[in-house]
Amino acid sequence: MIFSLLLILGGVLSLEELRLGFMAPQGDPEYTQYEGAALIAIQELQPQFTQLNYEIKMVNVSSDLDAVIAAIEMKDLNVSGVVGPAYTGDSSVSCLIFGSYKVPSVSFYATGTELSDSGKYPYFNRVMPDDLLQVRAILALAKHLGWERISCVHTNEDYGIGGANILVREANNNAVTVNTIQSVDPIDGDVVPSDEAYDRVFNNLEAAKARVIVAYAIFPNDCTNLWTHAKRRGFLGEGFTWIVTDGCAELTNGNNEDFKGVLAVFPNYGLGGEKLKALENQIVNSNVYNADGNSYFKGASFSYDATYSLLLSFLKVINGGLNIWDTKNILDTLRSNEFEGVTGKVGFDAETGDRLYGVFSLLNLINITKGSFDKIGEINPQTWEVNISTPITFLGDTHHVPSDYEVVEYSIVLNAVLGAITGVCVLFVLFICVVIVSQWRKFRYSSPLFCILIILGALLGYASIFVLLPSPTQNLCSSFPWLLGIGYVIMFGTLFTKTWRTWRLFANARKFKIIRISNKMMFTVVGSFVLLESVFMILWTTVDRPEVLAEPIYKSGQAQLQCSSDSMAWWFVFVFYKVFYVVIGVFLAFKTRDVVDSLNESKPITLSLYNLTFVMLIAIPLGFILRDYPTAVMVIEVVAILLSFTATVGLLFLPKVWKIVSGQQHSMDSHGSSDSMGRNSSARSYNGTTTDMKMESMGRKSGQAVSVSVSNTQQQQQTQQSQEPTYVSTNDPTLGIVYNGGESLPTSSIVRQQKSQNPLNV
Repeated sequence: MIFSLLLILGGVLSLEELRLGFMAPQGDPEYTQYEGAALIAIQELQPQFTQLNYEIKMVNVSSDLDAVIAAIEMKDLNVSGVVGPAYTGDSSVSCLIFGSYKVPSVSFYATGTELSDSGKYPYFNRVMPDDLLQVRAILALAKHLGWERISCVHTNEDYGIGGANILVREANNNAVTVNTIQSVDPIDGDVVPSDEAYDRVFNNLEAAKARVIVAYAIFPNDCTNLWTHAKRRGFLGEGFTWIVTDGCAELTNGNNEDFKGVLAVFPNYGLGGEKLKALENQIVNSNVYNADGNSYFKGASFSYDATYSLLLSFLKVINGGLNIWDTKNILDTLRSNEFEGVTGKVGFDAETGDRLYGVFSLLNLINITKGSFDKIGEINPQTWEVNISTPITFLGDTHHVPSDYEVVEYSIVLNAVLGAITGVCVLFVLFICVVIVSQWRKFRYSSPLFCILIILGALLGYASIFVLLPSPTQNLCSSFPWLLGIGYVIMFGTLFTKTWRTWRLFANARKFKIIRISNKMMFTVVGSFVLLESVFMILWTTVDRPEVLAEPIYKSGQAQLQCSSDSMAWWFVFVFYKVFYVVIGVFLAFKTRDVVDSLNESKPITLSLYNLTFVMLIAIPLGFILRDYPTAVMVIEVVAILLSFTATVGLLFLPKVWKIVSGQQHSMDSHGSSDSMGRNSSARSYNGTTTDMKMESMGRKSGQAVSVSVSNTQQQQQTQQSQEPTYVSTNDPTLGIVYNGGESLPTSSIVRQQKSQNPLNV
């Protein structure tokens, strides 16, 4: 028994010592956790070294004072490898010395891209992804959220300056604008930058209309102090976004309610994995590693993996029969290692020693009671892929993605003026509607029911303006094209259908055909137009529903909320499809140009089409050209709608309404009294020739059809004598004009001649 104990004791006493250096600022609050994570890794692998008759001894050198002195001191301790230095500034100096003495080092927090220069730092390695990947992760997030403008505030030291420079370079390469870069000195113990220094920063941010701000600061207290001044200056609330990098992501005292909603990008440190849970419990619950009772510092995960990677290299060198004291063997083995660490898969670039497989965690400060960030997603900077597992909480406790522009409202005065003008137009159209309804019989030859439909279309067009004026919402954005499109189709579809009926009646009269075009048939035609428009709108609002987006105002750093679809093709179809109605209107106006005055609406239709064409030719190009000026676009839209709908209603109905209101005419469709329509039963004679006429009974039908009948005898007389066409009136108010034959359509000039000789009731 005693002999066995002596053998074991002798074996322990004969273990060969392998020294592992640990280098970090011992004055930092995170130091004990970083050191504790390294010691835990040693404890886990020590049994394997014991079996190989080696003992790992960790020696500490602080980098608080001078990085050169610390590096020389570490070299003199005959270490086989160094975990550290922790940060970029110390690494850029110390690793020059380590490289000259061929001492491999693995940093767990240095991110500077200059350290990737294998010519200057041949023995440098790191488990923390470099700033280039971190910047790409930030830009990937910006693009994912639709941001094209960002600003940067950095601390005035190597980490902040280097990160800001990379941010500008990479942003320019990826169509993102960094509109301003501001710097402030880091907090050094009790030395804090002055209020004037922070005011200078925020004055410049205000001038740049900054809304998305990236803080490249080295320590959490730099960020909390920056945010305190941001709150004072109005830069910490809804509408603003702050994104911090790995330095401030270590925040553990973010218990200020104003900080809720800050975002952070941090290399994936194993959150949610069993290895992290075990490591976190060991550190947080330790009186040695966490004497101050802090929350878990994320850098401890990287300290563990850095230590583990070096120790694993030692083991592979020894097991491979290589010389453990030849540090080149350790370096080569280290860079060929791959293992699953706390922070995920760990591997090193064979040339630079940079961390491979760098995936970043997207963090969000949500739990103010806890005061630290929570993981809500992951970003792969190599593929620019962003996966968000939990909705982002932005500043102001909202899930709505803020704009990267300063969002301004439309002018209240301007909107009030436009609304008032629209209201006057609505009253004007309603007045005409009241006159038509109250004087229904006097409009019987103008198809009053369809006149009301035209007015309804105009009112829907005006309603689209009232939807356009308020601050947009998704429902208002969807309502605007619906109201405008249906209103346009009802107004001009009804107008042209009514004109089409007039044309068909007189065109068939030339051929001596009896045709019936009922109201039901006309409603069907108008309904088909509305149905076609509705199908298009349903497709639009289902496939690509208009959303509320903050559209930038050209070169102003500001934006206004507007309705926007992913594809402009919907708007092009919506606008240019309406040109179809203009073409139809021109055709019908031309075809009915010779119809008698009482039924001839070609002149007001022509004027309406001229007005509509003029408005379209001016408004549509201007609307697309001035897309970067939202207020101008809105004014153009309102004016175009008012001109199109108001002018059309006025040209069609105002002359008739004015004659009734002013008492100049008792009937819109008769130049004589209404009684005279039943008194003239005999036909009129023109050019000395008398033609007997015969009227078929054309009782009131549900469709208000008009019939044309000519007897064979009358046709023969007209053919032989080449007599002029004749007209008769009727007592039936539903019939209007009855055309009884002739080789040509009745023209306005004939009617005027007829009226001059003996007035007829038309």
